[in-house]
Amino acid sequence: MATPLDTRIPPPLWMAAFGLTQWLLAGRPSYRHRPGPLGFFTAGTIGTASAVVGIAAVTEFLQRGTTVHPGTPEHASVLVTGRVYRYTRNPMYLALTGTLVTHAAWLGSPRAVPPVAALAAILTAVQILPEERALQERFGEDYREYMRRVPRWIGPRR
Repeated sequence: MATPLDTRIPPPLWMAAFGLTQWLLAGRPSYRHRPGPLGFFTAGTIGTASAVVGIAAVTEFLQRGTTVHPGTPEHASVLVTGRVYRYTRNPMYLALTGTLVTHAAWLGSPRAVPPVAALAAILTAVQILPEERALQERFGEDYREYMRRVPRWIGPRR
């Protein structure tokens, strides 16, 4: 049975579309030229952190034997709340958003920053909120308690 999430654009495609938007807004710069030292450091640091978070999140799901498919949260077999999921409920989406921050830093253009906020807003509206509803139905009070303890994106634990 198809769910409303089955017809959504996959989150990595959203990220790719906003990455293209960043590049266009930045004036279509060549990728042959490295950014300055600050941009290089920022891109490297945030890019590495985003990769680590994303890989850790997917690995945790795979180790626990649950689905990583964003369109089928109703197929989740276990509520994952350990490791990176102690700090953010959405580390995979955080990693995608961090990738756009990395891209903006690499491009070195302030015009490349607004698509980062747009991606976060769209992922929250069309992906995260429906997933949260599905996970509340699936895991009930356990998920609601998890939502109270751990921020949606990132921040201090409550």
